[in-house]
Order: sequence, then structure tokens, then C-alpha cells
Amino acid sequence: MTIRTAEKRALFVFSSKHVYGSELSLLPVVRSLGASWKPYFLVEGAGPLDTFLRKEGFPVYRLPVNLDALRHQRVGRALRLLRLVYLLYSRRIQLVHVNFHFHAPLISTACSVVGIPIVVHVRNMIDYPVASKFRKYDGIICISQAVRNNLVTQGKVPSCEIAERLWIIPDGRDLAPFHAGNRDRVRGEFGLDPATPLVGMAARITSMKGQDIFLQIAALVKKRVPAARFLLVGSTLDELDEHYLQDLQVLVADLGLQKDVIFAGYRDDMPDILAAMDCFVHPSRRGAFVSVLIEAMASGLPIVASDVDGIPECVGCDGAAVLLPPDDPAAWADTVVRILADKNLANRMVEKGRGRTSSLFDIAPLARQTNEVLETVYESYHTDGGFL
Repeated sequence: MTIRTAEKRALFVFSSKHVYGSELSLLPVVRSLGASWKPYFLVEGAGPLDTFLRKEGFPVYRLPVNLDALRHQRVGRALRLLRLVYLLYSRRIQLVHVNFHFHAPLISTACSVVGIPIVVHVRNMIDYPVASKFRKYDGIICISQAVRNNLVTQGKVPSCEIAERLWIIPDGRDLAPFHAGNRDRVRGEFGLDPATPLVGMAARITSMKGQDIFLQIAALVKKRVPAARFLLVGSTLDELDEHYLQDLQVLVADLGLQKDVIFAGYRDDMPDILAAMDCFVHPSRRGAFVSVLIEAMASGLPIVASDVDGIPECVGCDGAAVLLPPDDPAAWADTVVRILADKNLANRMVEKGRGRTSSLFDIAPLARQTNEVLETVYESYHTDGGFL
């Protein structure tokens, strides 16, 4: 039975406890929903995201939706499904948005039981068939053309099946804070002289992001720019990431960079962190879009990034960034050294980057586009009239 109420009740599902780029991209969308909408949130558990949402006054519920931990536990899966169904029905939810497609199957089943539509964000590249799952989704938002193409080619989802249900909307940002970061405060925190060249990277600490490549680049840059220092920003998410972090710390010692590399962990002051850098390096092995690159461009940083997946769609090919294959640290080091030495080159890259962000990635128009998707899916599903 389809649930109808006088207000449009939407549940936004975050399969995370932290506030990362994807959360920062969606929250402005929710804030900009019209008065006819009533948003609720479902998060993985207690943590920074839960606290953040509650401070903003949103109703928040906690329930893990990661099925990997319950792969062989039918009872556990059934119980979570029942809890989801109860939440949807008791709160009279009329539409669900899932911020990561990985955890949409369980939510989709619950939506089918209750009789409400589901919109799924696809924020990662897909390397396995998912056609059977995506047939169940009423709306699909891909953050880049590369993600959409990957969904069809590697995900084996026929384009004819999803053409009318799929939208491509890049992540966006409120750009203003990144135009006014406090460079001196962060440099003072890390004990860096104002003139010290600082090369940085910000991403979740995980092998896919390529922090090990960053350290190899750092060792090569250090030989030619002895004064340079290197900043790694980001935290781990699981046990596998923790092992990778330990490997990175060993690599720092092996490369003789103990005094040159700063592990800053998770930071919620990214405008100031980015303002402290002189060059942003992102040697990720994969990248559906990488919204931190928007922040880096808006902050006025020249960028060296991987020429993979959706990253070129983010930084473009008109001079805001130098795109390189991630498996050639020597070429990366040459480029970083050239940017640090050539202020005219760096300034041209900065100008291109800021122009690109202001024209393409301001959050306001992108939030409106996402709202239109939610409205379209809602109206196409709830057409029978009447309220319960």
C-alpha cells in the first residue's frame, strides 16, 4: 500500500558514521528542499555524522545497512529488513534516497514491501554485474559520465533500461569558504615557515587513493626541493585501511621522510588546510569524480591528478590540472617541481581552476537539479491522489 501524507516525507540513507565528501555534497540538497518536504536521516551508527545532523535539527535514526557483515547470517539480514520496514511505515516515509549504491539492495527490498520509490546515488566505479539490482531503482544519479558509462559496460546494465531513470549530476560545493581559507593558522599549527613549499593530498586513507604513490613522489621531490614538506589529510574507515596506514608509516621511514611528512588525520577545517598548501597532488588509482578536487581548485591550488575514470571530468583538460597516469611517480615529481618553481604556471592553473569551479560546481544549481530528480520520482510514483 502506497503511503501518502500532506507533506512529502523522505528518508536519506547514509551508510557512514563520518562526514566525507559525499555527505557534504548531499546535505545542501536536503537543506534546500522546499517546505513541502520533511527529511529524515538514517545513519550507520553514533559518530560525527550523527552528531552533525542532530545539531542541525534533523530527525536521525541509527541502523547499520552494510550487508557484507551479514553475508552468511540470514536471521540478521531478516531482522534489519524488518526494522527498516517498520521505520518506513511508522514514519510514513514516501521516498528513500540512498547516498551510496553499495547498500541500496536491502533498502530497496524494504521500499518494495512498503510500496515507495527509491533513488540511488552512484558515486563509485563498478566492476561487476549489477543489472538485477538496478532494475529495482526508480531513480539513479551518477556523479559523472564515466560512472554512467561504467555502469553500462562493467555493471552490465543495459542503457535502454535506465535511460529514463538516470541523471548525471556532479557533486558540488559551497565555494565561498574555500575562497577565504586561513593559511597562516594551519601552517602555524604544523610549525611550517610561511615560505616552506607544502605539497598536500586529502583523501580517505586507503590503497585505492594512492597515498603510497604520493610518498614515492614526495621522496623524489625532496631530492630536488630540500625545503619541501608533505601533508597527508584523511582517516581510515576499516581494519584493512588501518593496515594500509601502518604500511604507509613504514614506507615513510624507508624513504627517510620522517621529518618531512605530516599525517594530519581527519580534518573538518578543509578551507584552512587547503589554503596552507602550495600544490595539491592526487595520485588515485580510481576516481569516479573526487569532489575534494573541486575544493582544491576553489582554494586556488594548482593540481596534479590521475588521468583515470571521472577525474578528468572534474578538473577538465584546459589547464587547471596536469593529468598523469598514477603509476609513474617520476613524471609526477617532475611536474610538482615545475609547478613549485614556476609561479606564472601555478598562477595560470589557479585562475583556470577557480573559473571552472564557479561555472560548473557551485552547489546551488546542482542542488536544484537533484531536488528536481526527487520531485520527478516522487510525482511519477505517487499519482493516485489521497492521503493516509
